[in-house]
This record gives sequence, structure tokens and C-alpha cells, in this order.
Amino acid sequence: MALVAGFDPAASGQQPVDENGDPVPVGVWGDSDVGGGVFGSSGVLPSGTTVFIDPPAGVEGHGADGPGVVGRSPAGNGVVGESLQAPGVLARSSTASGLLGVTFSPTDDSHGVFGSSTTGGNGVTGFVGGATGTIGSSVRGFGVRGTSGENAGVMGISFADGGSAPGVFGTGDNTMGVLGTSSNGPGVYGVSQATDAIAGLTYGVGVSGVSGLHVVTDSTGSGVSGHSHSGTGVRGSSDDRVGVRGVSLSSDGTAGLTTGSGHGVSGVHFSADPGGGVSGLSVVGNGVEGFTFADTRRNPDVAAVRGQSANGFAGLFVGRVRVTGFLSKSGGGFTVDHPADPANRYLSHSFVESPDMLNVYSGTVTTDRSGKARVKLPSYFEALNRDFRYQLTVIGTFSQAVISEEISDNSFTIATDTGRVKVCWQVTGVRTDAWAEANRVTPEHRKPDGERGTYLHPELFGRKAVALHPAPPARVAEVVPPELSDWAGRLPADLGQVSGQKLIGYVSRARRVLRAAWAADRKRAEKRLGAIPQLPPPAVGRAELREQWQAVRDAVDAMRPQGLEVSQSPNRARQSSSSPRRPRRARRR
Repeated sequence: MALVAGFDPAASGQQPVDENGDPVPVGVWGDSDVGGGVFGSSGVLPSGTTVFIDPPAGVEGHGADGPGVVGRSPAGNGVVGESLQAPGVLARSSTASGLLGVTFSPTDDSHGVFGSSTTGGNGVTGFVGGATGTIGSSVRGFGVRGTSGENAGVMGISFADGGSAPGVFGTGDNTMGVLGTSSNGPGVYGVSQATDAIAGLTYGVGVSGVSGLHVVTDSTGSGVSGHSHSGTGVRGSSDDRVGVRGVSLSSDGTAGLTTGSGHGVSGVHFSADPGGGVSGLSVVGNGVEGFTFADTRRNPDVAAVRGQSANGFAGLFVGRVRVTGFLSKSGGGFTVDHPADPANRYLSHSFVESPDMLNVYSGTVTTDRSGKARVKLPSYFEALNRDFRYQLTVIGTFSQAVISEEISDNSFTIATDTGRVKVCWQVTGVRTDAWAEANRVTPEHRKPDGERGTYLHPELFGRKAVALHPAPPARVAEVVPPELSDWAGRLPADLGQVSGQKLIGYVSRARRVLRAAWAADRKRAEKRLGAIPQLPPPAVGRAELREQWQAVRDAVDAMRPQGLEVSQSPNRARQSSSSPRRPRRARRR
């Protein structure tokens, strides 16, 4: 039986029993079916102050200036609240926190408030009408930490219209706003059904992916990876700087791959200012390299490096040029600054063409008194040439000149009918080196089946003539804004009909449109920046946060058990030296 029992005239009829239905002894038992079972109060209320009892509870405690109810246990739970259909513990406050949980443990495996669910519910839920649902603050640790075995560690959802209230919002004064890391999956993964999956907005770098942060050196990860089924995989734009920049310490700075009809890397220079579609620069290597596996017998319009120009040079080389293979051309010559007027005129000569691979050697010699002259040729002459051909011209007098001895031991002899005659000579030979023998020129040959009906220079054979090497389709329309797509699509066809000055006008107009589009994008970006709500953390700065933390510590000092003092070190707690130690019990033997 209970030692003390007090009954309201209207008893509820309950009996204290355990889960098996057996009676449980209690120290104090209060029972009522219309009011409170037990009511306890402490302290004197200020004049005119009333503490309402609504609704009545099984046990209710009121404190004027202290806790209404305190539960303590050396090894068990201080207070336990259970309910089958309502909250197990309900905490309310008019001006302070509804529930305050404090732990004095120095380790991170204990918690001020711990919430757990074993049947599919949520561990901790914070819900309000207009403020923040859950706030986490820490002086040195994580403000909020979420961990999951099979799902998202932290999930944020926003039902706001537009981008002013994101699902997850992170800010940092001098560090990262949001940091995502992963051992095997994406560090940050964004999904959107209508707009950008991940948007980076800043006046610095919008989204920065650094290959150095992909720390597994033997893996093929990426600093930034973009994939799209029908749009652009990764897009970069800038008002006055580099649109996309790639840097690598040991591999390609930028790599492009396509399995369709496009280009691995495509560049368009859409400006009247100096520049180019693609620029290659190397300190000690090649500026631009091109390589192809295609065979010209199957595709005559293929080359490792191809240049085509409507009005200018298809290729311009300022410096020495080496060709190790066969060089085929329609014509050629040399152009130099005119020797008589180098500042104002050029001098151009045509090459000497021949169906044979000829080497030409020439010089001038004067015969001796007997009319003889021996001409020495280079030491490699006979090793390089065959089918020798001679030409002689007498200078300054009437005389006959003949080749008295043909080439032998890389020299030949000239004879004149009188002595002391000046003779100009020329010798040609057909090349016999290994490359020439393997690559003889066939003066006439039929065009392959795939090239018949086409012309190297269709402009010389009428408007219906088909070019062997037609201009590749221009892809300008794919990179320009929608405002210029129609005009850009017609641009390649207009190149041969529009004057250079008019083209510059077209490009100037395009530039104005592009700058207007960029200005509109910047305005939208600034509007988005301005629309992002300023959501300061509970403490605006580090000093304020420390002040708030000190206020919390001061507020819970009264709760601290006597003799327990929290060490200034965050990793240990110690007993106050002023508290008397308990005497040790004698060990039984």
C-alpha cells in the first residue's frame, strides 16, 4: 500500500500497476478524475501574479522563481515522459526556450537534446510558422550535422516561388558557404526539373572545381563534370574575362570529345577585333597539333589540320615551314619586299614547274689558254642525280663551247675553240634518293570515282561546278544567343556576296546584341543576389556567438550539481577542489 494517499472526492479508479498488471508500490499517490492528481508549488508569487492550471495534470509543479518540477537520477533518467497518442514531454515558455537540454559531458557522444525514433518517425523535428524550424550553433564544432546510413545526411526543401528561398542555404564570411564531400559518390548533387540543377552566383568564380581536390591520384575523377541530354554539358561565360578555363599539372588543360558529327573542341571568334576561333600556345612544345586516322582515298576532304578562308589566307606561317611528305599545290612562288622599294612594294615570282623531279645546278667558269675548264660539282651529286642534262652559254666573244668530258667523279670538262673564254653552264639531274624513287610524280592520272565531277577550283568552271573540298558547315548559330541565331545561320552563305566592310557592320551589330544580352544576364544575376534573403545565424558574428554561449552557460549554472565544475578545456571536466571527497568504502574480502 502507499504510505501517503490523498483522494479527490471524485476518484478516477486508476491503480498503479506495471506492464504485467501487477501492483506497483508508490511513495505518494494522488488521484482525481476531474482535477489534478498531485499539485506542488514553491516560492512566493509576486503580487497580482497568478499561475493557471489548464489543463489539470496528473502531477503539476509550480515555481515562482525556480523550476516547477526537477527530476534527478545518478544513473537513470532524470525525467521520463510517455504517451501513446500525444507528445511524451511537452515543454512551453512564453518568453524563453520551450525546452532546454544541457549536458556537462566533455565528449562528443553525449547531447544536450537527443531525439530518436525506432518505428519510422523522425528523431528531432522543429516546426514554426514564420521563424527558423531548427537552429544549430557551435563555437568550435559543427552548427548542424546530419548523418544517414542509407539516405541523405541533410535534406532541405523549400516551397517558395522563385529562387529567393533555397532548400538549403549556406553562407560563410571568409570561407565556403556550403561544402560537400563524399567517399564514393558526388560531393554535391543537384537535381531540378525546370531550372539549373546547381547554380553558382558570385562576382568571383560562380562554380569552382579543382582537380587537386580529387585526391585519389590513380582514379579518373573530375573537378567539375557536366552532362546534358540535349543542352550544353558545361557552359561558361564572362563579360571581360575567360569564359571557361582549364588547368592541369600533368595532362590536358582542356579536353573535348564527341561521337557525333561535331568537333572535339569548337571555337568561334565572333568579333571584328583581332583574334581567332582557336588559339594554341606552347612554351617548349607545339602550339597546335592535329592528327587523323582517315584515308584520303576514302575521304578526299579530310586533313589533320585544315584551313579555309573565304577572302584571306587558308594558312599563314610566319617563320620556317617543314613538309616531310608530298606537297601538292596548284601553283606557287615567292613574295618578298621589293628590293628597289621595300617599304611600299612587294616582288613576286613563280616557281619553275616540271613533270620530273629535277635538281638544277649552275655557275660560271673561264677556260684556260688551251680552251679547257674543269667544273667541280657537289660531292653528293652523282649519288643524288641521274639523267644529266647540260646547257652552255658563251659570254663576251664569239666562240664555240662543248662538253668535252661528261660528269664523272662529280665533275665535268668544258672546251672552247679559243682560250680565255667566259662560259655560263647549267646542269640538271633527276632525283634518285629513296623518297623520290618511292614517290614519283605521275603527270596525268584519272580522278578517283569519288572525286569525279568535282573541282579543285570550282569558281573557274561555272556556278554549277562542285568543289572537291567544300567549306565545312559553320556552327556559328549554335553558340550565339537566340536573338542572332537566324542571322548567324545565314552568315556562311552570305560570306561570298557581302563586302568586308558590311561584314564588319554585321559583327558590330552582333556585338551590341551580345553586350545587351550580357547586361540583361548581369541584371538578372544582381536581382537574384538581391532576392537572396539575409539569413544571419543565431549569432551574427563570432564575438556575439561567444556572448550568447556564455549567457547559456550562466543560465544553466544553477542546474549544475554541487561540486561539479566544467573545465575550461573542451575535452575534460573535473571535480571542484573545494568539494569534499566521499570516503571510500572498505573493500570486502
